Amino acid sequence: MIQKKIWLTALTLALALPLGAEASVYGVMNQVGVSGNVQGATNRYGNTNGGLGLRASLYNGGLFGTAKYRHEFGATYQGYTGGNTNTIGLKLGYLFNASNILAVGPYVGYEYNRFAQSNAYYDSHSSLSTNGLGGGLYAAASLPGVNFTGYVGYLGGISETQHLSGFAPTTFNRTSDLLQMG
Repeated sequence: MIQKKIWLTALTLALALPLGAEASVYGVMNQVGVSGNVQGATNRYGNTNGGLGLRASLYNGGLFGTAKYRHEFGATYQGYTGGNTNTIGLKLGYLFNASNILAVGPYVGYEYNRFAQSNAYYDSHSSLSTNGLGGGLYAAASLPGVNFTGYVGYLGGISETQHLSGFAPTTFNRTSDLLQMG
C-alpha cells in the first residue's frame, strides 16, 4: 500500500496545468498545479510519509494571489497507527518587473495546519491546529523551457489548539513561528 502511495506521489510531481501559455511572468503565475511531497520528523521517533497537494495562482497588473491545499498521509511519529496532516495557505502580494522574464516583490501570507494522530493500542486520538500570519519575498521567472517561482517568508504564530480524545480542546494565544521557503 505504501509503495502505491509513493508511486502516485512521484507521478503527480510533474503534473501542472498552465492557464497562460506565453513565455512571461504572466504565464508562470497564472496556473493550477498538482504536487507530491515527502516529509518526515527528524528525531529518533520520527516517521516519513508522503502527500498530495493542489496549488493555484493568479497574476494581473503586478498583483498576485496564491492558494494551496496539501494533505500528508500517515502519522508524523512512529508507534501511531494512523494520522494525517492538512495545510491551507494563502499569499497576496505585488510583483515588480525586474525584466520581461523576472518579477520580484513582497507578499503577506496566512497558513493553517492540522496535525492528527491515532494510537489503536491506547484507543486515543490527538490533534494540533495552528494559525500563522506573516509575509516575505516572492519571485517568478520565465526562462527558455523552464519556469520558476520561489519565496522566502516568516509566519508568526497567532493561535494553537490541542485536542486529546476524552478531554476538552485547549486553545492557546501563541504558537510556533514558521520560516517558509519554497
